[in-house]
Amino acid sequence: MTEDELFISTLDDKADECERKAVLTCTDFLDLRKQSLASVYLKKRKDVRWQFYGGYEDAERKIIIFLPFYIENFGDYIKDNADEAPLRIFRADKDGFSTLSHRDYLGALTGLGIKREKLGDIIVDEKGCFFFAKPSVSKFIEANLTRAGRGTITVREADGENEFHYKANVKEKCCFVQSMRLDSVCSAVFNISRSKASEFIERGAVFLNDEQIFKPDCRVSAGQKVVIKGKGRAILKDDSSKSKKGRIALIADVFI
Repeated sequence: MTEDELFISTLDDKADECERKAVLTCTDFLDLRKQSLASVYLKKRKDVRWQFYGGYEDAERKIIIFLPFYIENFGDYIKDNADEAPLRIFRADKDGFSTLSHRDYLGALTGLGIKREKLGDIIVDEKGCFFFAKPSVSKFIEANLTRAGRGTITVREADGENEFHYKANVKEKCCFVQSMRLDSVCSAVFNISRSKASEFIERGAVFLNDEQIFKPDCRVSAGQKVVIKGKGRAILKDDSSKSKKGRIALIADVFI
């Protein structure tokens, strides 16, 4: 059995457990490729109620939640049943003289022996960071995470949405493309050559609305999200105008 086949089998097990026991079940955190694989597969299973969840709207790393019949709205249910939350959000406050990066915090967590799939996004700010983790490792993190990089940190579980407020850093960009082919759009939006964009697509590094795309000539349109793994992401806003030379004036929100 391949790794992907094993992953699909895990999805089936979680979905079946949800139905059999009538309980909320979930996966570990998934990267973009596994999210894409799961999305394509689960859309074919009409008997399953599921959704992605990463702790906040723009999360990159997400878990999949399988919902039993009695949960109509996951957000409302978790507000009333906080002990069943499928992830925890932590606050790490650093000392006043260290400069710590995303790599420092991630290295500190994995250095404790915590597997990457147990950890979600890490959002760094001037005073430290917020990060997400599965409940199974939460107590261990609180008891053992005291250093990151060359700095000391103090870690505690955050007070959910009352403390964590995320605002994406987005810049609107207008660019011109010959057509709404994926390679052309990626080239213009992310400031790379068209050949480089095609290379990213063909090696599976580009995702359109969370699905992995391998064809450079795939057609895209306004309203879709484009992600190049390790490069950036953008929301295509408008493609309705054209220049005098017939090129499409594409407006996109680029996350920076």
